[in-house]
Amino acid sequence: MKIQSQPGYPITISAKGIATNLAKNLTPNGAWQIVRILKPGGPTEGDFEILFEGSERDCDDFLQKQVSRDFPGLL
Repeated sequence: MKIQSQPGYPITISAKGIATNLAKNLTPNGAWQIVRILKPGGPTEGDFEILFEGSERDCDDFLQKQVSRDFPGLL
């Protein structure tokens, strides 16, 4: 799935300096998303799975839990 993003997004998430396949996205209409990168590339070239959508704070909370699940010991 392609995603729509504001300039500068999506932002790839790192945990203890190690890049993950997770990213935080801000859509043109102001919606915050956490996405899994399935195929690298920009928003219109890559392939993404939307894992969560909500407020920025809720996305940050979800992201922290997801990184702990996907990459145990990195947080």
